[in-house]
Amino acid sequence: MYILRASRLVDGTGTGGAAGMIVVDKDLIVYAGPQQGFTGNTAGAEILDFGDATLMPGMIDAHVHTSFNGEPDYWDIVLKQTESFRTLTSLRNVQSDLAAGFTTLRVLGEKSHLDIALRNAINRGIVTGPRLVCAGQNITVSSGHADIWLVPDIKYEQGLGGVIVDGPDAVRRATRQQIKAGADLIKLLVTGGIMSEGSEPGLQHMSEEEMLVAVSEAHRIGKRVSAHAQGTRGIKSSVRNGIDSIEHGFYLDHEGATMMAGNGTFFVPTLAAGATMTSRTDQVPAYVVRKSLEAQRSAANAVRLALDAGARIVTGTDAGSPYNYHGDNAQELELLVKAGMSEAQVIAAATQVAAQCLGIEHQVGTLEPGKQADIICVKGDPLKDISACRRVSFVMKGGQVVVSGGRPLFRA
Repeated sequence: MYILRASRLVDGTGTGGAAGMIVVDKDLIVYAGPQQGFTGNTAGAEILDFGDATLMPGMIDAHVHTSFNGEPDYWDIVLKQTESFRTLTSLRNVQSDLAAGFTTLRVLGEKSHLDIALRNAINRGIVTGPRLVCAGQNITVSSGHADIWLVPDIKYEQGLGGVIVDGPDAVRRATRQQIKAGADLIKLLVTGGIMSEGSEPGLQHMSEEEMLVAVSEAHRIGKRVSAHAQGTRGIKSSVRNGIDSIEHGFYLDHEGATMMAGNGTFFVPTLAAGATMTSRTDQVPAYVVRKSLEAQRSAANAVRLALDAGARIVTGTDAGSPYNYHGDNAQELELLVKAGMSEAQVIAAATQVAAQCLGIEHQVGTLEPGKQADIICVKGDPLKDISACRRVSFVMKGGQVVVSGGRPLFRA
């Protein structure tokens, strides 16, 4: 049993800030509230008093890729690194996220289901890492985002950037294959993307008929569907066909934002992806720089449109994309504040709302009795200065202390 105390407690619902205490028994929270409010038995509990700091739920990054870590041209990694090597680097990367206070990650596309294998190893206690919610392989259409162009001399290996399908029957089969492999959700690549050569973000590649099949198959057995949808038309098509979350959404317009709010669709803007991708352009392919700069002109406005419409905004970094490093996930929170969200709204987006997006709000996302003890402590007051979320001194995941005094207690 642990008793955690600090001068501020933020519970993840967008409220809080007063001095508080959390009582943890094994892996669960049994109390979270005022320091004098708990009347249960705490005999033998270890007391951790953090003083002038803030206790809050473990944060959630709802869009990462585990086997990349900021390399400027990651297709080179896809083609040249072995699966075993990428699995080991994935462990290192997700542990960096955990040390930064992100106790849950949603992995949106990996080759050969390595994300699912890593999730299973973490869940079985073989290695230490954050909670992983995994999509397995992306599903794309021929010539779509993640259909990597190779010269005819090279034999194409299915699944380099995603499962390539054409037509409703093929989409149905691919969806069922991901579910069979253990995917927690399905990721569709609906529009073009910044990182794909010859694929423009504004173009919709996957037909409504194809995406509707995936949504029907996934929803029928309780799985959610995420859409890489950057262009306006693709965003609206995705929402209209029941997709649960829109990733990137750089070219969102007022109508699309209103549709998302009305349908309850989650929006994961991934502002960090564009901001980091153009922070250095010396090694990033020219087509990536061009498309990223164009997208950045609309991205912050997309957040404001979604906010005004009442759509549910979720933090996601697209960690792993060029110069977008694992462990620097809190930059997304700062960018969302710059785009017009309040600190309280952003904290909720990184905790409660993100947990709802992942469908695990009954487990994590807020500091409430009965939920998993995913708790972090940050130096400062994130309700006044969101950059405090970078200053993580303590991390507990499921009742296990994994970071203390700012130092990780685990090794890859």
